[in-house]
Amino acid sequence: MEDNKQALKDILTKYGVPDPKIVGKLPKGGQQLDFVGHADVTKFLLETDVAWTMEPVAFDSDGLPAYRIENGMAHMACWMTIHGVRRLGIGSVAHNKPDLLKELQSDAIRNCAMRFGFCLSLWTKQEWDDLGDTPKKPAPVVTTRATGEEQQRTPAPKVKPPTPVAPSKEFSTELLSQKQREDFEKACKDKGFSTIMVAQRAGLKWDNSVKVSDLPALRAAWHDFKNEKAETE
Repeated sequence: MEDNKQALKDILTKYGVPDPKIVGKLPKGGQQLDFVGHADVTKFLLETDVAWTMEPVAFDSDGLPAYRIENGMAHMACWMTIHGVRRLGIGSVAHNKPDLLKELQSDAIRNCAMRFGFCLSLWTKQEWDDLGDTPKKPAPVVTTRATGEEQQRTPAPKVKPPTPVAPSKEFSTELLSQKQREDFEKACKDKGFSTIMVAQRAGLKWDNSVKVSDLPALRAAWHDFKNEKAETE
């Protein structure tokens, strides 16, 4: 058990920052985002745990992985297990991809692996402002593969992000890299936020003691400030 915990902690050290030679560019929202292909991520997974698994959360009536289409995007939730620890991830691609299930599986591998720390540095710089506001009108139409039925759904009411909780001991205790610090400071500056105040909302002091494991709390606080600003505009 202790060996497995150490192996999970080592993921960020060994694979958190990928070799620039395997980093590609992915167009998204008018930007070119850095990404590592699913084949390289699969190689990392095998090197970490040859018995790793990933399975969809649900299957449709044909026995294929179930997915749903929402706002032009297909989404498939999956469980990934590494060294006996299971975490949820979601693959998301445009709904009109020619090989939709393969594309969903590839994206799910990257997303699930990120939950364990693989190539995390590529995601941290993208996640400050990629959540977007949930559209109020029209209500999204959800199509399920299993039934083929369309169902109108009322959007959930806007709520404040939950109060950040203490990070799991499984996450790395390494200090933020210079790049991660710069990304956070830029995200705050672009929105007119004080880095010190955002850090305080996250229960942190913005100094050289901030760790990689503190990033979820920083993001939650940043989005809290963003939502509060939007409400006053």
